[in-house]
Order: sequence, then C-alpha cells, then structure tokens
Amino acid sequence: MKRAPIVVASTAAGLVAVLAFHSHPPSGGLLRATGLTTAGPTTAGPTTAGPATTPPAPVGPTPSTSPASTGTVRSATGALTPYPYGELSVKVTASGSRITAASIASVRVADSLSASINSQAGPYLDRQVLQAQSANINGVSGATYTSEAYAQSLQSALDHLGIK
Repeated sequence: MKRAPIVVASTAAGLVAVLAFHSHPPSGGLLRATGLTTAGPTTAGPTTAGPATTPPAPVGPTPSTSPASTGTVRSATGALTPYPYGELSVKVTASGSRITAASIASVRVADSLSASINSQAGPYLDRQVLQAQSANINGVSGATYTSEAYAQSLQSALDHLGIK
C-alpha cells in the first residue's frame, strides 16, 4: 500500500514525458523536399519564421480543362493540405476519367527527417493512385500524416477534374 503513491506519481510523470517528447514539430527554417534548402537564415542563433520563399502551386484545373467524358489530357493540383510536419499538394493528370499520373506538386516540411520521409513515401503513394484510380489509397506505413494529407489533396484535385 505504501508503494501506490510512488507508482501513480511515476506513471503520471512518464505520461507527461511521453506527451512532451514529440507533441509539436520542431521549429526552425522550412525545408523543401525537392531541394532540401532552408527558407530561413542558416546562421546559428534565434530565428523568426517568415513567409515561404516560393508560392504554393495554383489549386484547380489547368486552363485546358474539359469534361471528364472526353479523352483530352488535363491536370489539376489539389489544395495545399497541412499536416503536423508541414503541408503538401498533389498534382493529378487524367485522360478522360482515367488517372494517368499523380505526384506531390508542392511540399513544405519542418525538418530534414520529414523531407526524407516524404521523398520515400511519395512514389509509393503515386503508384497506389494509379492502381486504385481514385483517392481510396492505403497509404504508407511510417508516413501516416503524409499519406493522409496526400489523400486529402488528391481528392481535391480529383474533384476539380470531375473524377470520382
């Protein structure tokens, strides 16, 4: 009975430690997954986050949009979708109602680990879209947040193209 307060206190301390371990993405300059360049200063010392150095890709269909029933090749970029470690958008190309290509069009991440995860998960997600021919994809184990943001942006692009 004398050990109960110690066990409860230790459990509470452990829970707080686990929750504090990785509850927020690290602060600092943003990295681009494609070039892995920092958007902020590279010198040591305190920095302040500023606006992104490049604007996100435009959302919606390209000017050569046509109805989904025709065989015309068209593309659309989905909404820039935030997730805990950054934000991304997906570009989809379709011919008629068939998806012919999908890829991450724009990505901003908080650290190099997230950039690495995105660069590895992206091709798997792209292939899943081509196989499923929809936004109903499985995602990539170990890249859950990236997979969820990818699927949301993908659905946005498919909605713009009129593909269900």
